[in-house]
Amino acid sequence: MFKFGIWKMPVFLTGISLLTINSRTYKMKPAIYLTLIAAILLTSCSGTRKQLRNQPLFKSTSSVIAPEKKDDMATVPIKEVEEKVVSVTGSEQSYHRYYVIIGSFRYIENAKKHQRIVLEDGFSSELLRNESGLFRVSVLSTDNIAAARDDIRRIRSFFPKYNDTWLLIQKD
Repeated sequence: MFKFGIWKMPVFLTGISLLTINSRTYKMKPAIYLTLIAAILLTSCSGTRKQLRNQPLFKSTSSVIAPEKKDDMATVPIKEVEEKVVSVTGSEQSYHRYYVIIGSFRYIENAKKHQRIVLEDGFSSELLRNESGLFRVSVLSTDNIAAARDDIRRIRSFFPKYNDTWLLIQKD
């Protein structure tokens, strides 16, 4: 089974026939190459994993960019909508041109819940209803547009949860 010069018998390592040497034909070469390639790929990916650890899991796809500081809220443009509204609260509404809206709801029950939350935060509020049937929670009604805009900026600065406060302009 053993000839001098050329190997003709299988070589056993750990009880398993791993390779047969016969005129420089190696059956083990593909396994060695695959092992080396796998080792190189696994070690080269460790740097990528370290870079990914410092990145957030989800990237924002929203087109609205939230300011990082409280003061930056004052620089976000104020949404202004013109529509006709009437008071829902039962008390006689004094006619004003501008309203600071802190919430808008399809159902009056949800508007009343939001009104209670707003009252707990120290605001006085009024429920309004527009021609489309939406209920608006207003925290200020005035005829001075500058005062209304200043109030919106102040609410956005001191109450970040109300950063979507906007201005309603009463239609004539």
